Amino acid sequence: MMTKNQETIAGLGVRSILHINEKGGKFGGTEEYIISLAQLLMPMGTTSHLLYDGVHGTMPTVPEKSEISHTFIPGLGNRDGDAEVPDRVLDAVREINPDLVYVHNIFDGRVIQALNQPDRKYLILWYIHDHFPTCLTELRARRNQADIVCYQPLSQACLDNIAAGDCVKRHAQRNFADGDLKARISLLKSLGGVDAIVVVSEFMKEILIANLPDISEKTYVLPRQVRPSNKRIQRSTAAVPAIAWAGRITWEKGLHLAIEALCYLQVKEKIVFKIAGVVENESYWSDCLKLVYQVESKNPWRSIQYLGHLSYEEVDRLYGEADIVVVPSIWGEPLGAVAAEALRNGAAVVASAVGGIDTWVIPGKTGILVKPNDAAALSEAIALLLDDRELRSNLANAGRELINSKFTGEEHLKALAEVIQNCR
Repeated sequence: MMTKNQETIAGLGVRSILHINEKGGKFGGTEEYIISLAQLLMPMGTTSHLLYDGVHGTMPTVPEKSEISHTFIPGLGNRDGDAEVPDRVLDAVREINPDLVYVHNIFDGRVIQALNQPDRKYLILWYIHDHFPTCLTELRARRNQADIVCYQPLSQACLDNIAAGDCVKRHAQRNFADGDLKARISLLKSLGGVDAIVVVSEFMKEILIANLPDISEKTYVLPRQVRPSNKRIQRSTAAVPAIAWAGRITWEKGLHLAIEALCYLQVKEKIVFKIAGVVENESYWSDCLKLVYQVESKNPWRSIQYLGHLSYEEVDRLYGEADIVVVPSIWGEPLGAVAAEALRNGAAVVASAVGGIDTWVIPGKTGILVKPNDAAALSEAIALLLDDRELRSNLANAGRELINSKFTGEEHLKALAEVIQNCR
């Protein structure tokens, strides 16, 4: 049986959606979103297709059992662009003949130019998931501790700041020149050629409009549906307090700050700190392990465990068993989905006050926000929650209620239908 929101989208004539993204697969925020939306729309008879290049995670091996069909476009994931990709994309679009082209992570503005045919009958929506269109280094992060998040519009000043070592790079070994800036500005300006732009947070909307004011009226914030999970695990009151951190193990995610916070923590009881994630930077991880050794050497009451890379189900269990999940990011987090998933699983959250994290973590209501890049402040917030079980429970319960009421598939479909309607 179709829901009202599904019927609304069906009534708008959207029977076929074509997603365009650098990658396919089932691992990664964008990839997870594409599959989730396809699953939501499948009951109404709306078919979903994906143009992709690389694969992150697994791809369905039996097409008829998949919620989405796939077409491989070589070069689509090339961050430096590929002159042949726009025509390849346009040929695939013409063959599939969708009602809606839903663009995600692409790196070449010529793709949008090719799609924006004067006789097209399909709508073009572009979901901006990250900072690639507005930031050469992709992180919007400065090394200046007093001002972590960068609001600088894309310009020559960005090249100057990178050369001076002021910017944190998503890919540490990559260098940038005038040609890179020109290509990125071209990609940014191509946003003007789509019918609507959707973003994950008010923070992302602010960044985009600061870079391209003309797109203000067609830029929308969509409530991102949070991946469903199992019921909250009932923990014994006698259990050892557990703190968790999960994410890409790289500097901007702030794992070192969480470990340092354990040094400051003046709590005379055993605490277990669990780490989960993929090691993206071996040198950084080595530094984190040195910190781990220092913490455990100075305080035998601290137990730090590395669990490796976990599946979604295993991450849900990690959050469900945790009393506190820390999100000490030191970059312009577009949304901070880790915080939402932790709240969804019933954990209390302490996070940095950066980017779009306040979409979920509302200070004093659903969690605690602290000054970014401040291990002492992070430690104080952790200590407060460890000491006050009632506060911890109240924040966790309110956070879970927020996610369950405002960030569901139904709410996302409703908002998406409104965007489509406004494009008609």
